[in-house]
Amino acid sequence: MRRLLIFLSSLLIYITALSQSVYISNITLIDVKSGKAIPGQTVVINGEKIEQVAATNKVKLPAGAKVIDGTAQFLMPGMTDAHIHFFQSGGLYTRPDVIDFRKKVPYEKEKAFGLQNAKDYLHRYLRMGITTVIDVGGPMGNFVVRDSIAASTVSPNVLVTGPLFSMVDRTQFGDDKPIIKITNEQEADQLFQKMLPQKPDFIKIWYIAGNTMPAEKNFPLVKYIAEQTHKNGLKLTVHATELNTAKLAVEAGADILVHSVTDAVIPDDIIKVWKEKKITYIPTLIVGLNYYRVFSGRLPNHPQDLAWANAFTYGSLTDPEAMPDTDMPFALKSLRKTGIPASEFKEDSIAGVNLAKLVKAGINIVSGTDAGNIGTMHASSFLQELEAMQKAGLSNAEILKASTINPAIGFGKEQQWGSIEKGKNADLLLLEKNPLESLQHLNTIKIIFKNGKQLHPDSLVIESPEEIVQRQLNAYNARDIDAFMDTYAGDIELYDFGELKPDKGKAGMRKNYETFFNQVPNLYCEIVKRIVIGNKVIDQEKVRAGNQTINAVAVYEVNNGKITKVTFIR
Repeated sequence: MRRLLIFLSSLLIYITALSQSVYISNITLIDVKSGKAIPGQTVVINGEKIEQVAATNKVKLPAGAKVIDGTAQFLMPGMTDAHIHFFQSGGLYTRPDVIDFRKKVPYEKEKAFGLQNAKDYLHRYLRMGITTVIDVGGPMGNFVVRDSIAASTVSPNVLVTGPLFSMVDRTQFGDDKPIIKITNEQEADQLFQKMLPQKPDFIKIWYIAGNTMPAEKNFPLVKYIAEQTHKNGLKLTVHATELNTAKLAVEAGADILVHSVTDAVIPDDIIKVWKEKKITYIPTLIVGLNYYRVFSGRLPNHPQDLAWANAFTYGSLTDPEAMPDTDMPFALKSLRKTGIPASEFKEDSIAGVNLAKLVKAGINIVSGTDAGNIGTMHASSFLQELEAMQKAGLSNAEILKASTINPAIGFGKEQQWGSIEKGKNADLLLLEKNPLESLQHLNTIKIIFKNGKQLHPDSLVIESPEEIVQRQLNAYNARDIDAFMDTYAGDIELYDFGELKPDKGKAGMRKNYETFFNQVPNLYCEIVKRIVIGNKVIDQEKVRAGNQTINAVAVYEVNNGKITKVTFIR
């Protein structure tokens, strides 16, 4: 009886704790619908929901209330990346249908890597303030990510679909294909029968067209798939990058267009139709150029990627630096010589013009990165996409709207999330600086609220010693002194053959490496072999510096997320 009373008492305490309201008091609220910052507000969270939003002077705090003082801070809705792919890692080996490295890395190994790292991706998205991710196509394993992996860890909201209904085949993906060629209504029905028991959140068509396969040829089939999608109470997303294809997709019944129209400026009469039909448009501005940046060896090494991308995935992007020509596909060798083609910049320009035009017309614009494609990293690419939208002419207010309430509207979830209103999920970001003033202020997250649960940003991504060492290697190869030094502790000790080097400490190390990065041409470090023992990482390194090749062994010791000691052996 005593044990039962103790259990019931503990249960009562637990239930009381769950039901205790949290008052975020005197906060400046970011109203994403109006694009305004409203000071002096109090937001009350009860359990997983927002219970009240009102001026602070109108909210009475009960005795013993749990209060977060929001003075001089900002509260906005959690953000959404509305176009990702879990089955793709963002690394060099993730799309064998685009560039085939299967002899170097078997695709099954790459695919397993993606599934193993799904939890890591989810945590990184949350760390960046992204409380909802939408996977717009992949193998049937996508449903495992949503229903099992995401359900067993702290995670953003996850919406997924399964394989894409496609006009073309992609045999390189093996058995559980993310892209399935559909040639008739019977085949479309078969894919529906396979997917519907998994309860997809929407359906997607890969509407590929070209000179030998005009979009009109497959229009009846696209229309049939649209009808079946709507018959099952789902929304239809369509990959359409040409003006004619996008126009026909909407005529067929598309609800959401993914990717930008890049071959022509969209005429006003077509935009009028899209607005009448309440079309959602997800531009994915950075993904195409990122392919060319990787293949040409001209990575920009954005600070977000160096700091927050999965370190191993990002590191794979520079693997061609150490490849013999015989291992490189012809296209890769060619692009590394010629650079990014002018046609890609022209398409980017058209995409930007169309985006600005659609925003002005009132089309529902939604932020999405296409993360997982080569060079577009999970989570860390999001701010880069927002910067591209800004470059296209969108205001910060328009970009925040496209990243919060607009995706909720586009995917029929506006009653659940996307803005700070009574009754919605408490998916919120507490920021130290105003994101309406600068997109960079999205990096000032102090607290993430996911379904009312408070998460400290530093608790979400805890990297292993090997990951820390790989991150410093990525920064080294990028010659980014800030990212490089960020991986080291303030009292770092460097040893040469066991003897303490004179540049002990971070300041001396920074000075020496900054000079080295600036003066040495053709710099690249390749890991020949790596051994990990506890918190020690032993790398056999092959360093190309100018016309020299240096072979060495470096022993890294990592403590509390920073490199505290390095011993070099040559």
